[in-house]
Order: sequence, then structure tokens, then C-alpha cells
Amino acid sequence: MNLNDMPDDVLIRLLNTASPTDVTRAKRLNKRFNQIVETFNLGKPRVKEFCVESRVSSVLPTKIGRLRLGSTPMASKRRIVVTMRRDKGVKRSERLEDPSCSNSTESANLFVQENLRRVELQEKIAFDGLTLDEDFYKMLTAKKDALRHVTTISLSLCHIRLSWTQFADLLSRMTVKHLFIDFCTFDPSLISDKVLASLPHLETLQIQSRYPCFLNELTDQMLINWATNSTVPKVIQLRNGCASRITVEGIKMMIMRALSTPPQPAPKVDWDFGLLLEPTQSDSSLLSLLLCPGIDAKVTDDFRSRRIILTRDQLALQFFIPSPFPVEPISAAVPA
Repeated sequence: MNLNDMPDDVLIRLLNTASPTDVTRAKRLNKRFNQIVETFNLGKPRVKEFCVESRVSSVLPTKIGRLRLGSTPMASKRRIVVTMRRDKGVKRSERLEDPSCSNSTESANLFVQENLRRVELQEKIAFDGLTLDEDFYKMLTAKKDALRHVTTISLSLCHIRLSWTQFADLLSRMTVKHLFIDFCTFDPSLISDKVLASLPHLETLQIQSRYPCFLNELTDQMLINWATNSTVPKVIQLRNGCASRITVEGIKMMIMRALSTPPQPAPKVDWDFGLLLEPTQSDSSLLSLLLCPGIDAKVTDDFRSRRIILTRDQLALQFFIPSPFPVEPISAAVPA
């Protein structure tokens, strides 16, 4: 059989086992081989971590020989650093941009795109200090299946200007197990039932907004989905003033699910559901949760809210409720 007569899936398997040099040669054979190599990112070095950091800092003016520039003010420059970690080492590339230029964001996106084209992403992508807008979204999703091996996505100090549909589509192109959003500005609809429901492999969820926010579309429905699913996230952290419509009843359901089928050995479960603002909660539901058999419960006043801490073996859970909630501070341990 002629090599060109083989089906695409066979050629993809052959090229996956070939060296980058052989893949580059095969790419030059004809349009079909070129399209297969480009579509499925074949023959590129595999990168375990692809990190992009953007910072604006002051840069000293360039000296000209022995000429002293005196009190010349320092210029502000945006420094973009791309770090790619591989098994054989770390490679860094950087670029300085003038943040006052109108096309500085477009230039930064092109720089990131150039580095993305050269590698195959494997485990983690991290963006620090970037603006994730529609152009950035199109840049990330330009290549088919380019993100399929990514299991961890970390966003720090970013301005996320995506709609929930764009954000959900971006995450659906990955096999997300760990999602970190730390000190970013974003629309609360990005962290909602419909977005998190599209992540069946989620193990870690950490949300720390830059400012206190109300996740109005995060409700008990998501907890029901997790409680009835075969996998429950081991780490859920809603911090730095994150509030939601999750209720005590939903949390109780999650606890019962986590304690009903403990695997051996039992993994540690660390949940922080932030501030619960659903108005339909009652004092009886909270009391029934505090008196669950075998759970150590502690209630303390914390500024304008009341902090509830529940522990048992490998389970550590906490959440906050508004202070007017009708329950007195207690510390109790109910035997199993």
C-alpha cells in the first residue's frame, strides 16, 4: 500500500512515533501531510508547563558611551515572559512592550501565539497578569485539539473579559482536573453551575477574586451534580469574599456523599464554600448539620459573619453565614 493511501488515523499514529525531524520532512511531502501535522500538532516538543507572565515595570534609559543622562525619568515597559518546562529543562523567552501603544495587547498576543505554535501542550498552562479577552480566546482556540492534554489551568492577577460561553468552550477543550483563579477580575457568571457541570474530571477548584463577589449562578444544583456523580472534587476553595447561593442542605448532601463511600486509603477532602447568602436557609438545617454523627463542629464569630468548621478524619470543611443567622456559637463533638 502506498503511504499516501493510508487513512488519517493510521498516519497520525505513525507520525506520533516519529522524531520531530522526520515529521518535519513528512510535512513537506504534500498538502495532506502538511494539514495532518498542523491540525494535530505532530512532531513538536512536549511541554509540561506553559506559563506566561506580564508585568509593567520601570526601565532605566540606555546609556550612550560615557554620557550621563542625569535625572532622565525611567520609562515604563511591559515585560512578557514565556516559560516552557520540559523533561530536559526550562526554556524562557521574553519581550518588552510599550504599554502606552494602542497595539501593545495585540503584539503581546502574537508573541504568545508564536511560542504556542512551536510546542505541544501537555499538563499545565498558567497566565499571570494578562488580559483574557475575545482576541486571546481566539488565539488559544485557533488550533484544533491543541489543548486536549491540559489538565491544570491557573489564572493569576488576570482581567478575564470572556463571556461564560467562551470560558466554558475554552475549558471544554481541555481535560481540566485543577482550576485555579487567584486575584482576578471576572464576571460572576464564569463560575456557575453550567460552566462547572462541563468539567466531569474536576478535582481541585480554587477561586480567590480580587474583590468580594457574589456568584449568583452557583447553587445547590452543582452540589447535587457532584454528590450524584462518581467523582467528587477533593478541594473546593471559595475565598476572599466569594459568596454564592449554596445552602446548608446542599453542603450536608456533599458530606453524606463523601462519607458514604470512603475509598481506601481515604484521600483528604478540603472544602471552603465561602459565604452562603441563599435566603431560604433555616436554623433547623444548620442544627441538623452540626449534629451529624461523628463530625466535630465549631462555630465562631468572624467579623460580620459566622464561621462554621466541620472536621472528621480526612474531612475538613468550612463555610460562612451572615451573623443574624439564628444559632448561638457552640463547639461540639458528637460521637459516632
